[in-house]
Amino acid sequence: MVLFWQAAAHPAGNRVENERVEARQVVHTRLRPQIRASLTRTLQQSQIEQYGKLGVLIQPLEGGPAYTYGPLQEGRTWSVIKVPLVLAYLRWRAEVKGTRDGSKTLRALEQNEILQTIRDSDNRSARHLYERMAAKFGLTGADARIERVFGDARETGIQIPKTGLHAFGTTVWRLRDAVDLFRALNDGELASPADTRYLLRLMRNISARDSWGLSRQYGGGSRVAFKGGWGSESTGQWDLEQVGIVGTSNSGYVMAIMFHTKGRPETGDAFAEGRSMFDAVAAIIAAQIPDTD
Repeated sequence: MVLFWQAAAHPAGNRVENERVEARQVVHTRLRPQIRASLTRTLQQSQIEQYGKLGVLIQPLEGGPAYTYGPLQEGRTWSVIKVPLVLAYLRWRAEVKGTRDGSKTLRALEQNEILQTIRDSDNRSARHLYERMAAKFGLTGADARIERVFGDARETGIQIPKTGLHAFGTTVWRLRDAVDLFRALNDGELASPADTRYLLRLMRNISARDSWGLSRQYGGGSRVAFKGGWGSESTGQWDLEQVGIVGTSNSGYVMAIMFHTKGRPETGDAFAEGRSMFDAVAAIIAAQIPDTD
């Protein structure tokens, strides 16, 4: 059986991909040189980098060169990997049922766990999804299914760490990989249309607790489909990350931000200070790059 995410091997799939490439050859991006220069200048003048290491990558959905800033262009996925995890799970359910749309085969328990995995970033729910795939395919097989999602987004070399029950959140990737993944999701390259809408709808309804950064600065709701994550180190420092699709259709952007705290925070709370700096970065980006034409 030929599954929907393998359609590129079919003539019709090739035609769709060719049309997508041709459409992107005509680029009307708002990331003009003066905007890039102003964004860089404002980020440098903000003194945010006194408090930690920063990395930014912004890619117009319509195509064209990406904007990059800062040395932190690689790090752990943390909870952002829950997006490809859910994609892998939906693909598996579609395969089992011999149907196109995995989201339409889910039991109430599965729907609730996927909701909590994305909306609330609940680690226990994410683990349950992963363990069901692992029960069928083994730990290595479950990892391979997540890695296949990365591969279908044209990313290579990303591997889930093989540590115990596989701490998939510690997977290392680049901001470029994160942007490629979210852009491919937005373009419907990683799931059926119904499953794509299902996941993006969840990503537009992240819990208030996690709606900082891009969501806060761009107004949240239908304006931003995103996923964030964070993790601490033995030194007491924190990594924070967020990847979001801002705007709609081909007039928007995929934005990825990483921030790593450093030193002793004035407030005594490194995570709170890191999130404050993250909000400041997102505010600068939102001021320079609105989400409407």
